[in-house]
Amino acid sequence: MRLGDAKFLNLFSQIAARANSDRDCDTWKTEGVLWRRQRVVNWAAGVSFQIETHQLSHAARNAWTLLFVHELWWGETRDKTIRNMHWVRLQSGSRKDVVRWFKDRELEIEK
Repeated sequence: MRLGDAKFLNLFSQIAARANSDRDCDTWKTEGVLWRRQRVVNWAAGVSFQIETHQLSHAARNAWTLLFVHELWWGETRDKTIRNMHWVRLQSGSRKDVVRWFKDRELEIEK
């Protein structure tokens, strides 16, 4: 698994859903990580979009900060998505430490 690959993105979604099941919180803490979520939505006549960001901060030993972005774009009729994209950027820390944290959560999910 690498940051941003399909397996990572799927695991990210699973962890987010488990940690914030009602999707109502904008800030929460799970397994030593402070999780902040923001959403921007623009509905317009021609093109509409939603951008949701998640910033995860692990402050303990082997500290890291990760930014996850999900972009959705719709055309004029809004009946189907014309672009659905995810991307991830490590803002600080080690990729290995981030991947290790996600793999540990994956093991918890599999139990």
